[in-house]
Amino acid sequence: MPVVDMLMPKMGESIAEATIVTWRKKPGDAVKKDEIILEISTDKVDSEVPAPTSGVLTDILFEKDATVEVGKVIARIDTDGQGGSASAPAPARAAAPTAAPAPVASHVAASAPAKAPLAVTAGGSTPVPRHDGRNFYSPVVRAMAREHGVSLEEISQLEGSGKDGRINKSDLEAYLAQRKAAPAPDTRKAAAPASAPAPVAAGPASAPRDAFGPKRTLEQLGLDPKRVEVVKMGTVRKAIVKAMRNTLDTAAHVSQVHEVDLTNIVKFREAIKKRFVADYGFNLTYTSFFIWAACRALEAFPMVNSMINGDEIIVKKFVNFGFAVALDNGDLIVPNIKNAQDLNLVGIARAVDDLGKRAKDGGLTPNDTSGGTFTLTNVGSFGPIMGMPLINQPEVGIMGAGKIVKRPVMVTEDLWGFRDMVYLSLSFDHRIVDGALAGRFMMRVEQELQNFDTKSTGLERRG
Repeated sequence: MPVVDMLMPKMGESIAEATIVTWRKKPGDAVKKDEIILEISTDKVDSEVPAPTSGVLTDILFEKDATVEVGKVIARIDTDGQGGSASAPAPARAAAPTAAPAPVASHVAASAPAKAPLAVTAGGSTPVPRHDGRNFYSPVVRAMAREHGVSLEEISQLEGSGKDGRINKSDLEAYLAQRKAAPAPDTRKAAAPASAPAPVAAGPASAPRDAFGPKRTLEQLGLDPKRVEVVKMGTVRKAIVKAMRNTLDTAAHVSQVHEVDLTNIVKFREAIKKRFVADYGFNLTYTSFFIWAACRALEAFPMVNSMINGDEIIVKKFVNFGFAVALDNGDLIVPNIKNAQDLNLVGIARAVDDLGKRAKDGGLTPNDTSGGTFTLTNVGSFGPIMGMPLINQPEVGIMGAGKIVKRPVMVTEDLWGFRDMVYLSLSFDHRIVDGALAGRFMMRVEQELQNFDTKSTGLERRG
């Protein structure tokens, strides 16, 4: 029977895998072309996946919550509409090695036959990758392997109980129990060169720091299950955890804070905000002013709009300006305005409104959240007068805007007055951006805001 393979779609250039949130159809159900079959989630956005053709859904190869590599077969559709399971064996294992396997994987395949007895060891030094050329390892399995010091050599010898022999969490748990019960060998005898130190179980020196940390039971934590609630992290929250750990491990974070007088902008916005909504259909927010000013400063100091690539610095001649959007479920997402340097204030405000609404409605695309060059987070929207945000990798700077507060300041040498003031912070990567450059950049932002020229708004062009 003609059977069409349904592949995990590629949702963006930087996205290598996606997690299945739910299947809307089950095997045996009739489907129509472009009908939504399942929902998936990546570290960027959630998406609905349509059927590539009409027919009967015969096989679902990965269940809910499975994390699957882009391009892998996730389901099959019989275009004859006869139903039943496809006779061809599942190609999940055969389809995996699209790239050359890592050298360590070929070594394991040659030296450890599938049926050989599994030697229980105390852990190895080779971290477990996403796949080793033969097997795919889920994020849960990889994290557990890192936590317990299980090497690629060990895990590749396990016989998985999952689909197509895939190694799952329960397989690894069983192996860990077996390894714990076995006497630990003397690993010092395994050290080959006399001058080299003995292998050490996976740790900070041999593997990246685990963003999540060790997982313990409530009993181990001394907590009463009746008095706590255990909340499972969603895909977006897991991505935030990894990103925050990664940026702390990667960048040399330094921060500066500047005090800026926004009185002229506050007065201008108050005077036109009702007419602005009537003319354009969306609000003119302070976030738009901050982005507009920062774009001018990035053009003047492009090194703040750069990234590190090995021992090179890539200075970008365009500004894809990201801004943090807090979602109703407590998560955070950062869409970015493409080529923001070419937009006037109205254009920026329109983009902020559009991306902000689509972020809250779940309507962002992978393109909306990838390729950013600089970011703003407006922490003042939630009350703080100041914030020190973490850099959004691979960028080298992020600006934080606090709450606008009217307070007395010295206007001239002899005159005090009440002014609308805000603290703007810049967190920057000191590997590339020095303190003097950061200061000049922020002074330019300050000048653009304090000397705001209404002619730059583009209001007379009505968008």
